[in-house]
Amino acid sequence: CNFWHYFTYVSSMYDSFVDAGLKYNPENQYEPSTGKAGMFTSSTGHLEREITFSTLGWLQSALWQCIFTHLWASAMLPVYTDFWAYPAYSLFVLWGIAYWRETHFYFAHRGMHPWWDRESGLLSGDVGAFLYRHVHSFHHKSYNPGPWSGLCMHPVEHFFYYSCVWLPPLLISVHPLHFLYCKFHLDIAPIGGHDGMDDPGGKGDFHYLHHAKFECNYGVPFPINLDKLFGTWADWETYKATGELSVGEWAKQQMHEPEDAKRQPLLAGAAATERSWSMDEVAKHCTRDDCFLVLYGQVINITDFVSKHPGGEAVLLSNAGKDTTEKFERIHAKSGGFQLVAKWIPGGVVGELRGWNGTKPPVPSVHGLKYPGASFLFLLLAAAAAGAQLF
Repeated sequence: CNFWHYFTYVSSMYDSFVDAGLKYNPENQYEPSTGKAGMFTSSTGHLEREITFSTLGWLQSALWQCIFTHLWASAMLPVYTDFWAYPAYSLFVLWGIAYWRETHFYFAHRGMHPWWDRESGLLSGDVGAFLYRHVHSFHHKSYNPGPWSGLCMHPVEHFFYYSCVWLPPLLISVHPLHFLYCKFHLDIAPIGGHDGMDDPGGKGDFHYLHHAKFECNYGVPFPINLDKLFGTWADWETYKATGELSVGEWAKQQMHEPEDAKRQPLLAGAAATERSWSMDEVAKHCTRDDCFLVLYGQVINITDFVSKHPGGEAVLLSNAGKDTTEKFERIHAKSGGFQLVAKWIPGGVVGELRGWNGTKPPVPSVHGLKYPGASFLFLLLAAAAAGAQLF
């Protein structure tokens, strides 16, 4: 996952993908201002969250492997170790795993989305709406996904997701290869499917559309497109060409934008145009309904944020259309600095101030991570891998 994140978001290939229009959402979800993502940290906190909970997912995956290895070794569950002792059965199960894997994913995933209406709850019998609100919505924080987004789930969702691998051995006799094949696919497949890039990236356009619009494309088109059967299939090429979602009426009614970034562009053509601004041009945007300011040479549209500012509207309106870098630095240097812009106003940067000779937006340090356990989890995984070599 680290390699694919480096290849698609950190290396020079990222610029190539974006310039060629191959990134489904042109906004850099980790560094909206600079477009230069790091390996382990981000100004938005998205990368730390994704690394932490993906690692928790892999740890749960490893735990299931340990549990079933113990159950087989203790003869508490049936298992056979000679794959070719039952060639027809072994090959049939191996072939069937692909169908089981994707069918299971559809129903496990669909079950964590609203069954009737996203405003429903347990009292109305909508278990899916309840699970989405309290469990699956955590995964959908990555509305603009990257490689680390795939397994970034609530631990309860990890339990449902990995039931694909632990359910069959409870019901039928399997060879360890069957278990490992299914498990490794569960571990690895989400990486490319969530990278947010067209070919030669993962080309998970249908699933990207699910993350962007939520109530469509719950499964994958192979081996059976269950979304087409149930009226929730949205074809990416059709959407890109026409802006229309080819889904049923129920799905259209349930579609919504990311709650914390309703103005994020879905397609490259819909992105706000960034350009060079003069200070005189910025100064014209100084009203409650059209409010810009300048920070570190970045022109920022704060119109939608004015009413949400923790310090009140008056502070922002008194500085509308002005360069507020010095005041901002004095007040917010210890509470997050420029990282607060990415957190509170994602996609707010609309260009650069022409002739700016001051300092650029400061690069966030590795201190004060939103998910400080991420680094510890990597060390824990490395120790576990080293320990496994000793047995």
